[in-house]
Amino acid sequence: MNKYYFLYLIWLLPAYFMFQFGYQVLTYYGLQSTYNDGDSYVAEVIDFEVKQIAAQTNGYVVLSFNTSDGSTIEEQLALPVQMAQVIMESELIPVRYLESSFNQIVMMPIYDLQRNVIRVNLAVTAFGLIVTIIIAVYASRFAKRRIRDGEEELEIERLDPESEYA
Repeated sequence: MNKYYFLYLIWLLPAYFMFQFGYQVLTYYGLQSTYNDGDSYVAEVIDFEVKQIAAQTNGYVVLSFNTSDGSTIEEQLALPVQMAQVIMESELIPVRYLESSFNQIVMMPIYDLQRNVIRVNLAVTAFGLIVTIIIAVYASRFAKRRIRDGEEELEIERLDPESEYA
């Protein structure tokens, strides 16, 4: 098998970015639908932790609230450090809840920040998708050419006069 067939694996990168872009779109519209159509509740903060590992800081919050039909919802939500700073001192957090949404719970104090983070993620992912598609197209053309024509034969020619030491 020709080694240039492996260059076609570069198409896995645009596929990955396409998957990430789709996930971000689902997250964005889930956030919007929960905010617009969800029921408002006040959630109690059960647990809150912010961790710093190397250069990354993130954490989680565990929220608990009772819905209008009497069921208790207890959910652990991941938080980047920017969002954790907004709700760090809160014991009660206003939330919106929509069970049928991709994002079932939206914390009201961080809604705008969360929406902006998702927009930035969408822009970065779209840029990555475009760049990797361009690279994959050129790599595929190169691979096709090498598979069809074969490798270039290098001919090494000695230009200096033969010496007695060689």
